[in-house]
Amino acid sequence: METRVKAPLAANRRRALLFVLTLVLPALILLLRPLGFTLQQSVILAALVLTILWWVTGVVERTAASLFLLAAFLLCSGAPVQTVFSFPLSENFVLITVSFLFSQGISNSGLPGKLLQPLLAHFARSPGRMVLSLLLSAAAMMFLIPQPFSRIIILSLIYREYFARINLSEPLRTALLFGLYYFSILINMSMIRGDIILNGALSSMAGLTVNEGVWAAYMLAPTLAYLLAAVLLYRFLFRRVLRTFPSSPAQTAERVQLTGSERRNLVFLLAVVVLWATEDFHPLTGTLVVAAATALMFPLGLLRLPDVKAINVKLLIFLTAAFAIGGTLKSCGVADRLFSLFVPVFPQTFSPAYAAVVLLTVVLLHTVLGSNITTMSVVVPGLMSIGAGVAPPLPLMFLICIAVCSQFLLPFHHVILLLGEGDRCYSTHELLRVGIPHTALMLFAVFLLYLPWWRLLGAL
Repeated sequence: METRVKAPLAANRRRALLFVLTLVLPALILLLRPLGFTLQQSVILAALVLTILWWVTGVVERTAASLFLLAAFLLCSGAPVQTVFSFPLSENFVLITVSFLFSQGISNSGLPGKLLQPLLAHFARSPGRMVLSLLLSAAAMMFLIPQPFSRIIILSLIYREYFARINLSEPLRTALLFGLYYFSILINMSMIRGDIILNGALSSMAGLTVNEGVWAAYMLAPTLAYLLAAVLLYRFLFRRVLRTFPSSPAQTAERVQLTGSERRNLVFLLAVVVLWATEDFHPLTGTLVVAAATALMFPLGLLRLPDVKAINVKLLIFLTAAFAIGGTLKSCGVADRLFSLFVPVFPQTFSPAYAAVVLLTVVLLHTVLGSNITTMSVVVPGLMSIGAGVAPPLPLMFLICIAVCSQFLLPFHHVILLLGEGDRCYSTHELLRVGIPHTALMLFAVFLLYLPWWRLLGAL
């Protein structure tokens, strides 16, 4: 009994000590006012540093830390309210919010599992075909379920149930489920719809308007080649366990039988997919299509009022704070002073050396900060400011995208990977096993695939 009491006390003491330690650097900023910062600028920088430390360590709950930063920006920065609340006032906010509901409606329909599992039983009868099914299902669901978190959770549930049906061994299940999450983070980079949260955040923080066509022109072809290289790396690292895939899986293919309401829902969802996929060819934006489809899901019975809880309010608050950083720092003059320190490190012209400095800067900060959005909120405003007039904006933005969205070592380096590890689909062991060589692969992919492709497009 005494031991049980001591454990929480020790944990609380460690947490209290960590909280005190997070105050040290912000306090020094306030006292020393580095780089000739005014008191106002020092307060804003100290608040930002303190919030990032809280986000990274988790010593203060993320939503509370985000609200603290927003309050500091509103009360002390002098930035316009529109700058601080740029995210809630943007179209991205509407798209992300309704996507939570739209994805929940698709989950409620039960169609993904009912359609995909019979296809798996018919097609995925070898390790190579099973890996291919992971790729194809992740790519196809990108057009059906806009919310990346809901998408990977639904896919994971479908595959876990199917693996249990055909009696796969635990090591093989782990390897295949890890492949599903691993391939998904790369597929999500290929199109802006792949991850409307990360990709949308990136373009908004960079201050660039990027539609689906432009994103695909820059990213689709080289990302597919990068994905192929990642699949080869995965097959090599997990070659022994993949060989244990049964030659004749126990599950036989079943005929898909849909009820009248399910057929109606399928036609409805396919119409939404077509409208959203072809938004460049008609006046309806993707946001309008998804919002209208979400509203129609209520009378169709795919959504009910209790499903509103599917909207992740805490994530929206966190994104609001992260989006506010760049504009607020620029508005109060902190950005110019802070980023000027790093200008001498970068070459005077855009070149492979410049790209290498960008990648290494982002990878180092991402390794320390962990969260994709947190890293973006720090590096995107800075690198876009430093690169103004030197680096072409779109290639520079996409370099940051590649480094932030595809590099990982531990679960907290990508929220998709964190979901899989948290759901015990795999462990940190698999992440480290793949993450270290994959980081090297990412660097090679930039110089051998992305930069040559962008030169071919005339962007460099």
